[in-house]
Amino acid sequence: MKRNIALIVAAVVIVAGVVSTRAQQPAATGQSAAAPQAPPPNLDEYMKLVRGGVQQEKSQILGHALELDATQAAAFWPVYKKYEAELAAIGDARYAGIKDYAAHYGSLTDAKATELMNGAIGLEEKRLALIKRYAGEFKAVLPAVKVGRWYQTEMAINKIIDLRLAAEVPLLK
Repeated sequence: MKRNIALIVAAVVIVAGVVSTRAQQPAATGQSAAAPQAPPPNLDEYMKLVRGGVQQEKSQILGHALELDATQAAAFWPVYKKYEAELAAIGDARYAGIKDYAAHYGSLTDAKATELMNGAIGLEEKRLALIKRYAGEFKAVLPAVKVGRWYQTEMAINKIIDLRLAAEVPLLK
């Protein structure tokens, strides 16, 4: 069990590194944390690459954490693939919200700030509802302990990704 926890922690750190969307943090370059930086010109392509890397890393992390036998793996991975597809749709909407925010950065009105905030809250609610729904679906194919491991691992990865993303997006101006 200690080995699994160590593997999960190490893998989550790797995923956090994959998720970074900038080569340097503002503090490392001496810039203000609120200073906007131009996104790379191929941001959409870059995000596809990052997402692919994250999905691969997550699958490896989950494989180690869940310790599935062949029968469990055959039942779990197809359901997980559907979960990831639905989660990706939420991620697409989140990315669109970040792009909308970037387009209005520095000229936000109260109405636009409220719209963006409500959209972000709505996406968090959708993501949590998705996790809750799939926890039930996973319970149909795995023992509850393994579903609990999935939940713990999924939430840890999501929190690290969220933290990295929050560090990259400047505060409202």
